Amino acid sequence: MVSVVIIILNLLLSSSVILSDDYLENLSVNTGETATFICDLPEKYSNKQADFYGPTGRLLITKTDEDIASGDRTRFILEHTYAWTWSLILSDVSDDDAGEYTCRVSSSSVDQTLTIIKRFNLTVLTPPKIIDITIESNNNEILRENEQIILKCSARGIPQPKIIWHIPGKKFLLNKRNDRNIIAFDNKLLIKNLSRTTPSDYQCIADNGIPPRDTRTKRLLSSISPEMTIQSSIKSSRILLNCTIIARPLDSAKWKRNRFEINNIKRKQINDYTVELLLLLDFNTNIFGMYECEAENQLKVSKAFINIDDTILLNRTTTTSAMLPKYHRISSPSYAQIELLLNHGSICKCQFYFILLINIILINYSNGFYNKR
Repeated sequence: MVSVVIIILNLLLSSSVILSDDYLENLSVNTGETATFICDLPEKYSNKQADFYGPTGRLLITKTDEDIASGDRTRFILEHTYAWTWSLILSDVSDDDAGEYTCRVSSSSVDQTLTIIKRFNLTVLTPPKIIDITIESNNNEILRENEQIILKCSARGIPQPKIIWHIPGKKFLLNKRNDRNIIAFDNKLLIKNLSRTTPSDYQCIADNGIPPRDTRTKRLLSSISPEMTIQSSIKSSRILLNCTIIARPLDSAKWKRNRFEINNIKRKQINDYTVELLLLLDFNTNIFGMYECEAENQLKVSKAFINIDDTILLNRTTTTSAMLPKYHRISSPSYAQIELLLNHGSICKCQFYFILLINIILINYSNGFYNKR
């Protein structure tokens, strides 16, 4: 047991490191570039060889012009520039190369005592890289209208990148000129009230002075429960039913007649959340019935109804044949006007008698006025 302890102590003493003539130098190198560690030996070590050790304490290279055929050590070159100057050249620097390097000299070949001459702190400068843009809201699954949303842009790089927010199509950066509803702070973006009118795209820009900058765009689309209105119009011998639907997303939209789905409809996309369903009905076919416009998404199912019966035919007759010409003054109707009104049926006869009564009153009033004079 005692012999084992003695052996261990001898090993520790034989590989002891003396921190003398110690000096720290900071190096900063961009990714992919070359780092050069220059070690000038003191005069008392001028006849010694300098050895360079990496961040893990590994001896990187033992002699100049050494041919290393395997591993990443092929990127290391040891140069002896002058009698007292040794240089370690590291090419194609990567993130993993960052850390502390040491230049050491073996002061005795007997006890293998090492003296640290110089230390190097290598910082590898890396361009910014956006990791992700996450959404912080009350409901992470569905973005609803009138909800407060916080976007968080996470990025890495050395030095740590700064985050700038931008809305595509705008001429200003949100960090410098804030909208009342959209506020940028740190690496976050606060949207106080998410609505269908707020911008949908938000761009995160990460910059730390090391080119190139990194950008990523996040699209926010608030979910809208289906809202719909139905409008009808008569064109010649046809009825046009227009169902305007506001919804996002819109999973399904359809017209039904008496609860049966209609296939021959036309769909017109107005914008990303507005759709028109157009249904054309011909008077020459059986068009009477209850028409139903239905829209559905993950929020709810909405329906709107319109009843088509024989009253629409009466309205059609009235609107197409009972329109009278407009006059700037009231005058006695001509025989042609009287005949036209009589031919329009009972509804038009009422209009005729009303106009005739007005004319009689005006004529009697005029005669009385002149008689008084």
